Amino acid sequence: MTGAFQDDNALKSLAYGNAYRRESAAGGASRGWPALVRRLRNRLGLSQSALAGALGVTQAAVSRWENALDLPSVRARRTMRDMLRSSDEARIERALRARLRYAPSPMSMVGPGARFLDFSASFASETGTEPAFLRGRTVYGQFGESVDATTEIWERSGIFGGDVALTLTVLALRDADGEAIYLRNFDTPHVLDGDRIVSVCESRRISRPVFDQHMARYGHSVFSLSYDEIAD
Repeated sequence: MTGAFQDDNALKSLAYGNAYRRESAAGGASRGWPALVRRLRNRLGLSQSALAGALGVTQAAVSRWENALDLPSVRARRTMRDMLRSSDEARIERALRARLRYAPSPMSMVGPGARFLDFSASFASETGTEPAFLRGRTVYGQFGESVDATTEIWERSGIFGGDVALTLTVLALRDADGEAIYLRNFDTPHVLDGDRIVSVCESRRISRPVFDQHMARYGHSVFSLSYDEIAD
């Protein structure tokens, strides 16, 4: 029985040649592509014809992909993955900015070069700073040499290099009245535009004893945790 079954498949393969092998391949790989193509069109608000135009194929080809009757070419698959990734990243950035806009806790978004990009409404009162002045400016040169030194270490940790999953940092600075302020920042990086990384920072005012406890526990103002260290 087994031999006859195998022979029948062999004859079928010979009879249908590449078409049979293509049908088998499509049957295995196409299960995910119809959903991906539809998700891409819905995400970008594209008709089948519009997506076809962007990919340089016919509307009929897109229809066949969505109905699992055919597979996109390698080039089309790569282009659609790039389109979907770009749309995902745009959504992530909008979500991050909305998070800052509506967050009840003090937060900021910082980009490479330790440049301030955006803030939550409560950031100013918690940190004693002026977001309107800081937006677009780098951390360096704003809060004194000790903050500059800590920020340099924070950047060197790899937060913008894709190596670090989070950082916990304490800062000692003075407000506009010259009063000492101690802050603890919890930063998490997010990848945008394929390779651009921004950090969302949650800031809390802490007491001097809590500042000292952090220094005693971690031995430094900046504690970082790599992705490898949090891997299962």
